[in-house]
Amino acid sequence: MGRDLNDVAAEGGADAVRFVVANGKRILKHSEREAISGNDELPLKIAFADELPEAFTPPDELVQGILTTGDSSVLYGDTNSGKTFLVIDIAAAVARGVDWMGRRTEPGMVVYLAAESPASVRSRLQAYQKHHGVRVPNFAIVQNPVNLFDGDRDTEAIIKTVRQLEAQRGQKVRLIIGDTLARLSAGANENAGQDMGLVIARIDRIRTECDAHFMLVHHSGKNAAAGSRGWSGVRGAVDSEIEVTDLPTGRCAEITKVRDLGTKGERIGFRLDVVELGVTKWGAPATTCVVVPTNAPDKPKSSKGKGTGEIQGAVIEFLASHKVGIKKSVVVAHFAGRYDKGPIYRAIKTLVAASAIHETAGMVCITEVAT
Repeated sequence: MGRDLNDVAAEGGADAVRFVVANGKRILKHSEREAISGNDELPLKIAFADELPEAFTPPDELVQGILTTGDSSVLYGDTNSGKTFLVIDIAAAVARGVDWMGRRTEPGMVVYLAAESPASVRSRLQAYQKHHGVRVPNFAIVQNPVNLFDGDRDTEAIIKTVRQLEAQRGQKVRLIIGDTLARLSAGANENAGQDMGLVIARIDRIRTECDAHFMLVHHSGKNAAAGSRGWSGVRGAVDSEIEVTDLPTGRCAEITKVRDLGTKGERIGFRLDVVELGVTKWGAPATTCVVVPTNAPDKPKSSKGKGTGEIQGAVIEFLASHKVGIKKSVVVAHFAGRYDKGPIYRAIKTLVAASAIHETAGMVCITEVAT
């Protein structure tokens, strides 16, 4: 038995009739409608705008203004910029349930995938505990190599580990850190979307099934002004992005992307203070560093300053490792193959003008040594 517009009107009213007429729709038989609607469950999850509640529910923040619960982020910076020290400082605050740089945190367990250097992460946490006079609870350091590109085995191992830790400790894992993206994606082409897309998909699976925030530690590209290294889709896939820089004016973590929190552009200053942990087998002090809050340095006036700042930071770091003055030509030779001669000389000139380093008779040293 067929259906006509009277049936449509009886079931859906005048609006349904207008829709059928306007769109030239054939009136379906009851059996056809049943085949399409099934149990009235749509293949995709739908939310209608007019059914949304009037009361707004703000994003659930893990670290106030920076990280949201169950989402993803990337924190990147140049080598020796202090990014891993900063990540450990954030993670320890979450594990302790204390404020971080004046921002509230949601307490929970941290799982740190120390794919690059487990020993380094352990020593830096020892320094953190010594400096703050505390023991950090609920901070688990995974010391196995982890590869999220080569199959699902490690992905499943991470998910299983998180669930077992939660059962054993009676604590919810809130933050998972992958250090670094390069080590987590061994064998992948960092510039290829088809490779890195697989890695990001597995990270999404981990954070979704574990209901935990996943933070990636990553490196800057050769052109620091262009952002993090490799496939640009990584930035698009994450909810928050933090850039760590080390300039002559100071170290800084800048929020360069964040969804729904309105804190993009905020800058957080910090410095690294040395902590002595013991002595080496040669009797020399064994040291590492901890993060200490400071005022954020002024932002470079142009993107060109980032590239220059990278060289300036490298020069400062090299000179800081020497207790006496060094010929400028020796500084240039040290960076041969990494930076061209001209930009190094310009960086030295800029640092001298800023009184960050001292120059006399063709010799340079950092100002602290000169004074």
